[in-house]
Order: sequence, then C-alpha cells, then structure tokens
Amino acid sequence: MKMFKKMTLAVVAGMMTLGSLTSLSVASDHSSHGPIKVEDAWARARTATAKVAGAFMEIENKSKEDDRLVSASSDISARVEIHTTKMEDGVMRMIQMKDGIVIPAGAEVELKPGGYHVMFMGLNKQLEEGTMFPVTLSFEKAGDVKVMVHVKSSGAMGEGHGHMKHDKMDHGDMKKMKTN
Repeated sequence: MKMFKKMTLAVVAGMMTLGSLTSLSVASDHSSHGPIKVEDAWARARTATAKVAGAFMEIENKSKEDDRLVSASSDISARVEIHTTKMEDGVMRMIQMKDGIVIPAGAEVELKPGGYHVMFMGLNKQLEEGTMFPVTLSFEKAGDVKVMVHVKSSGAMGEGHGHMKHDKMDHGDMKKMKTN
C-alpha cells in the first residue's frame, strides 16, 4: 500500500511539473498589454558573423482605437528599427518605417518576411536555433509590450510565407552605423 501511495504521489508531482512547463511554453508564445496582443514572435537563426536579423510576429489590437507600433528595443543589437520591404529597380530594399506601423482598431497586422518586420542591425550575439531573446515593442497608446522571440532554423519561412535572406538585401545606411 505504501508503494502505491508513493507511486501515485510521484505521478501527480510529475503531472503538476509537466503542466507548469506547458503553461510556461504557452505563455512565452504570446504577450499582452492592455488591448495589444502579440503572438508567434520568431526570428531566423543567425551565425556569429551575421550583422542583421529580422523578427516577425502577429500583432492584434483589441481596442476601439487605432494604435501605432512606434519603436522596438533589444540588447541583441546596436540598433533596432521597424522596417518594411519594397522592390526598387529590381532590388529588394529595406525601408525604415520612421512613423511606425498603424495597428487598426479591432484588427491584426502580421509582421512577416517580405513585409513589415522588426530589424536588428549590428547584432552582438549569435541567434541559435531553439533559443529565445527578449524584445520590447513600444506602442503609441498601449505603451511597452515585452515579447520573447523564438529562434527558428535559418531557413524558416513562417506560416506559408516566402523565403528572404536579410544578409543579401540593401539595408540603407548600415555601412555608416558604428558598432562596438
């Protein structure tokens, strides 16, 4: 009988631990602050020699008013900007969204390869597949939302999106940027 009780307690303790780990995993897949909800934040793995990386995610505004993603910050790079991509003269170019990105009331905006994204320039660490790193997104009305970005394989394309290599694109004034 004692053996049965010990086994039952061990099974219950294991299930509680597994449940806690599952909750942590789910919690890291989305972040919310007021009416802003951010889900599925991810980036591609980058080598130690890579200078740039992009992060992609879904941002939902559950408010009755438009909001605006105005900036982002992270300690993984010298500079973080909000970008979009645009084809000019046969070359895909990164364009900084100096006024940010409007997140319409009651709508969702997807940051994805080939479109809007968070751009990290002057990377100061390798982004290893399977790891995560923090990013703070700053919204005009909702304030700061902290997000954990999951690092996927270097060839990751997200949910059904095209493949883009950030290291083969024109990133504007990257050559002028000073890094430590």
